[in-house]
Amino acid sequence: MKPVGGKSERTRSAVRAAAAACFADSGFQAATTAEIARRAGVSEGTVFVHYASKLGLLTAVTVDFYEAIQQRGATVVADSEATPTERLRRLVHDWCEVMTREWPLVQVFIHTAQAFPGTELATVVIESNRQYTRLYAAVIDEMKAAGEMDPALPTALVRDMIFGTLEHSARGQMYAGRTVHTAGVGRQIVDLVIGTGKASDNRLATIESKIDRLLELQDR
Repeated sequence: MKPVGGKSERTRSAVRAAAAACFADSGFQAATTAEIARRAGVSEGTVFVHYASKLGLLTAVTVDFYEAIQQRGATVVADSEATPTERLRRLVHDWCEVMTREWPLVQVFIHTAQAFPGTELATVVIESNRQYTRLYAAVIDEMKAAGEMDPALPTALVRDMIFGTLEHSARGQMYAGRTVHTAGVGRQIVDLVIGTGKASDNRLATIESKIDRLLELQDR
């Protein structure tokens, strides 16, 4: 058996890191295994010794990415010293930081998975997204139980409002040629869904109206 952290694993790690950078810079189709090998400091043949295909390599990079954000998110959720609202804010803040650093790579995961349905990559993306967003749903449920959010708001809707608004903002910034920076939007969207009073019939409509206005301001 090869020791953990041995030369083979260091090589695989270097290849995955180089691949992540290449995919982020060039996209899946344009990135080449030759360039990945050059950045990793290995031969192109070595890349294929460890990964059977470029799609398999992207899958490995995707697994690394989701394992990291899942571990961080689980740590936030498990913090019993923080209120549910504080934990949701930290989850959103951390995701916004990831978007700032790695949004092009995230887009490669999603778009390539859509282009290759039924593959291991597609399964990893779908299941990992579900697992990660469950962290948010759990905290949102705790917020409602603690009276920190209007209990009439469906958990899935609140979750989708958060991710949908952040994604819309990131795409708008990217298409405008600006650096993706969604931390401010993240803070505002959490503010919009927090409520401590009784549910009101027009609260959801009010939130939707405010989100629309927020997105209009971001698009300018």
